Amino acid sequence: MPPKKMIITQNLVFNVPLAVIMNLVSTLTNPNAKLDITFIPMTLIGFVLVEILGFIIPIQKIAGAVGGKIAPRKNPMEFPQFFAVAAVITVILTVLMTAGMTLAGLLFGGAPLSTFPMAYIMALPAMLITAYVCVLIFMPLSMKVSGLGEFAAKNQGH
Repeated sequence: MPPKKMIITQNLVFNVPLAVIMNLVSTLTNPNAKLDITFIPMTLIGFVLVEILGFIIPIQKIAGAVGGKIAPRKNPMEFPQFFAVAAVITVILTVLMTAGMTLAGLLFGGAPLSTFPMAYIMALPAMLITAYVCVLIFMPLSMKVSGLGEFAAKNQGH
């Protein structure tokens, strides 16, 4: 089990940029949204959502299983198998996170909840692409900065 400091560092280095960038892209791609003071609470909501999802969903087990199927006995966090791992992580997190962020955005904007299905469907493609790029960039970076990458490599098979 990795030290808590590593896990916290990895979460912050990955989840903060993810929440900020996804909220920014969501705001910029939605014709009804505007970049204003609600950006800050919406980013905080996004951060809390991704933290909760990361706590509930066993991302590392899923990543290991996907990576193990693609390239047995290789580190799933290394390229090229990481492209598939990143896609799975992206879909799982983004489908749920986009739902929560869309709902929060509608509530903040005062829009009727009946617009949720269309708003969600319209937001999902941009969020999937954005999240995939973020996972490809920030997951390896967060693993390196936190030391979890080295920790996992040293403890692989234990």
